[in-house]
Amino acid sequence: MLTSAKGLKAFCDELASAEPSPGGGTAAAAAGAMAASLLSMVCGITLKNKKHESNWSKLAMLKEESDALSSLLLRLAADDALAYDRVVETTRAKRAAPADGKAAAAYADAVRVAMEVPMSTAEACVKVLRLSEKVSSIGTKSASSDIEVARRLAGAGVDGAVANVLINLPYCEDASFASTAKSKAEELRRERRQSLAP
Repeated sequence: MLTSAKGLKAFCDELASAEPSPGGGTAAAAAGAMAASLLSMVCGITLKNKKHESNWSKLAMLKEESDALSSLLLRLAADDALAYDRVVETTRAKRAAPADGKAAAAYADAVRVAMEVPMSTAEACVKVLRLSEKVSSIGTKSASSDIEVARRLAGAGVDGAVANVLINLPYCEDASFASTAKSKAEELRRERRQSLAP
């Protein structure tokens, strides 16, 4: 039974609202969190099966890792919304006082954070993809479809997060940071493609 249906509906209602935040970056992190949670579930189910007793210690460690990734991605989901709100706020301040150096610096810092948060999301989702391979190798086969769903959700999380990094590139005044971020984002997307290749 989906006891969290109300919470899920509330989250979807927030996404569907006319407010721009939370948006795609939050949704990407949420997809990754769900993926990690599914892997935790598979580990938990397998830990109850005596046929897999020889792998219980490994499964316990994998579950601990997936739990941690889920918690991290939930935090990043909230951070992404806050990062966007800060960009909006500092953009307005910069426009209101174009000669104010502090306003300009605050805007530049906000843009940087708005790239760092989704980059962290993409990195975490790639970790979920890597973890899914380990869980798949020793998890119960009856939950193989759950692992596949986790993989696809994590892949979507990578793509969505990378899109949020790249969309901010034109607004990043730190050329070195922007170049490094672009390279890292493309590297993470390549790994995602390799992990999900047919």
